[in-house]
Amino acid sequence: MASNQAKTGISLNEKSPFSTSERQVPAALTMMVDSMTSMVERAKIDLENVDQRARADLGNIDQRARQDVALLDQRAREDIQKVDQKARKDIAILDKRAREDHELLRKVRQAKGLAS
Repeated sequence: MASNQAKTGISLNEKSPFSTSERQVPAALTMMVDSMTSMVERAKIDLENVDQRARADLGNIDQRARQDVALLDQRAREDIQKVDQKARKDIAILDKRAREDHELLRKVRQAKGLAS
């Protein structure tokens, strides 16, 4: 039968064979923490750069939108003026025709003796 008892050949005062790796663990942890800190700092810098670019892009888009709105407003005002001028000309033509028709009706009534 196999024995499950611990070996008594190693005393508590003896250095274990793992003593050198005990010094490597803190060094490895320190390197890992330094590496992670560096990655977080780089990510923060990258995020700040992206934020700055996004703000600049947003400013450019806002400026372009304002220019577009101003241009559309100018064109709309010009179009309204053109429509207004055309409408005034049409009204003048209709007014002239209405006056001519009214005068013609007056003459016809006079000719028939229906003058009012």
